[in-house]
Amino acid sequence: MNYQQGYRPPQAPAQPPRKKNKFLRALLVALGAAAAVAAIALGVKTAVSAFQEKQRLDALAAEVAPYQSVFLPNIYLDDIPLGGMTAQEGIDAVVSQIQNRESGWSLALTYQSHVFYTLHYSDLDVSTDISEVYAQLEALYKIGKLGTVEEKKAELDALRETPVYEYTMQSDLKEERLDNILEQIRQQLTYDPADAYLAYFRPDMNDPFIIQDEQYGSSLDTSALKAEILARASSGSSGSLEIHPDPVAPKVTKADVRRQVALRSKATTPVSSASTEDRTNNIRTAFSYLNGQVVQPGAKLSFNKVAKERTLANGYKYAIEYISGMEEMGIGGGVCQASTTLYLAALKSKMEIVSRISHSDPVSYTTFGQDATVYWNRYDLVIRNTADGPIYITAKVVEKKKNSYECQVCIYGPSLGDGVSYALRTETVETIAAPLSETYVKDTSHTYVTYKDEEPYLLRKARDGFVNVTYLQKWVDGELIEETFVSRDTCKERETVYLVGTLDPVIE
Repeated sequence: MNYQQGYRPPQAPAQPPRKKNKFLRALLVALGAAAAVAAIALGVKTAVSAFQEKQRLDALAAEVAPYQSVFLPNIYLDDIPLGGMTAQEGIDAVVSQIQNRESGWSLALTYQSHVFYTLHYSDLDVSTDISEVYAQLEALYKIGKLGTVEEKKAELDALRETPVYEYTMQSDLKEERLDNILEQIRQQLTYDPADAYLAYFRPDMNDPFIIQDEQYGSSLDTSALKAEILARASSGSSGSLEIHPDPVAPKVTKADVRRQVALRSKATTPVSSASTEDRTNNIRTAFSYLNGQVVQPGAKLSFNKVAKERTLANGYKYAIEYISGMEEMGIGGGVCQASTTLYLAALKSKMEIVSRISHSDPVSYTTFGQDATVYWNRYDLVIRNTADGPIYITAKVVEKKKNSYECQVCIYGPSLGDGVSYALRTETVETIAAPLSETYVKDTSHTYVTYKDEEPYLLRKARDGFVNVTYLQKWVDGELIEETFVSRDTCKERETVYLVGTLDPVIE
């Protein structure tokens, strides 16, 4: 089929045009407008939030900005406030203090104003590693300078609430040299105590005992001293440290010794004014042997052995003696007063009386029954020390006033006890009638009667005898506690005695 130019083949008939929905069109227009408004609103809000955030961050940045080239407040190293310092200022302050601490620390170890030793850090080999100090300062300086502005602000706020305290580290103390120093001090301040002791017994002195005072010892606990030194060194505290050694008490004090030489008893007897010088001398001679005697525990003292035989060679002289109630001249007359005075002291000091004989007649210087006669190789006074320590005896004739004398015996030893003393009591329990017989004795010395035809001389009148009982009383603080039997002694009755002459009368 031929087509002509401009020809257009036929085409199928076109579809009729659709009619448009007016409601839908209006809805679409409205939705488009709302979306546009929302988009505009969102953009505005976003822009406002970004501006506010920028303002907040700018404010935080402005608050932390002053601390970006200095240490934050409330940071301390070795108690130095680093806040506000630059890094170099912090280094200078800390290092300077360390140098001063290590060169300036000293501790004087003193005792009673004496300086034993002055310690320095060099004695302890103490030092500080400066490189470690720099690292420590760097770490402290970085606080509040790393991270976001919020993180910097958080660290700043945290420091305001809780400050940071740090300390530089010193090298460990080397204690060996310190130990050597302390050992030297310990040796000087450590010594044993010294007990008090009886140095001298001087019986002629009023206080016959010279007692050496006790001395306290000393002990030093170097461990406690060392701990205090190390604490001072660690804190850098200079100054002085007084050493206080511990006193070490002695086992025996002067008071203890004094209790072992206490006055247990004192006995006195009066020397008659009628006593001749030779008789009194005999008492002194006996006492010179007795004075200063020391009787050990359990030991006995014999008066005869101590006072020696009454001979001229031993210092005794002739004086009147009483034998069976009769006066006779003999060497050592008067010694019985010395033995009697010792007997009284021994009784009252609680010594044991091993052997003792009473006179057969009363004596002028004590109560009958409180006496002790002695005679060489016949009668003796023997006493025993039953105390737990030595007994010390002093004996002397004392002038009480002009030409008036007394015998005095003191016995010292372990104390009888506080407030304890002893006394004697004697009572007559029986009387014996004097005999009616008479005795005539020849006056061979012709002292009173010479011739047989002379009137006899009455030498002694008849005298009743008697029995005395003696008791030992114990007193405590002035109160009589007990009374014990000591002896029962008989004073013999005496008949009348006359002296008669021995020569025949002269016939002129």
